[in-house]
Amino acid sequence: MIIRFLFLVVVHFACRKGSEQDPSPAVTGLMSFKGVGFEHNGMYPKLYTCDSTGVSPGLSWSNAPSATRSFAVTMHHYPPTGDKHVYWVVYNIPASVTNIPYGLTGSYSFGINTVNGKNIYAPPCSQGPGIKYYFLTLYALSEPPVIDKPASQITMDVFREAIKTRILDTAVMQVNYTR
Repeated sequence: MIIRFLFLVVVHFACRKGSEQDPSPAVTGLMSFKGVGFEHNGMYPKLYTCDSTGVSPGLSWSNAPSATRSFAVTMHHYPPTGDKHVYWVVYNIPASVTNIPYGLTGSYSFGINTVNGKNIYAPPCSQGPGIKYYFLTLYALSEPPVIDKPASQITMDVFREAIKTRILDTAVMQVNYTR
C-alpha cells in the first residue's frame, strides 16, 4: 500500500509541468531558454538588479512548438514571508521573435510588477543576507492573450488566468543572486 502510494506520488510529480506555485526549475518540453550573461541555475548578473543599473535582462529561446503564435515572460520570487514578488510580466511577443534585448522598454505589452505597481521591469532588490532564488518563465502561446482590464490592473495572476488555455509549452529558468 505504501509503495503504491509512493509510486503514484512520483508519477504525479514526474508528469507535471513546472509552475510558479511549485517553482521547480525544470525545463518542460523542448524549448530552450537562457539569459544574456546567465542561464538556468546560474547567478543573476548584478547589471539586472538594483545594485547596478537595474535594466531588464536580455533573453533568448529556441525550439518552441510550431503552433506558437505569441510568447510571454514573467519573473518572480518568493521571499521568506511567502508572498510572491513579481518583477516582470511582458507579453504579446510575436512568434517570430526568439530573443529580447536587455533594457527592453515599450516594444511589447507589460503587466504590473509588485515592487512599484508600474508596467515595467522592476529590478530585484532583495533584503537580507544569503542567496535569493528568482524564476523567469517563458510561455509559448497558441494565441496572444485577451485581457479585458486596464494595463494598471494586469497582475501576473490576471495574466496567467488569461493564458491558461493558450499555453503550448513553458520553460522555467531559476537564477540566484546574493547581495
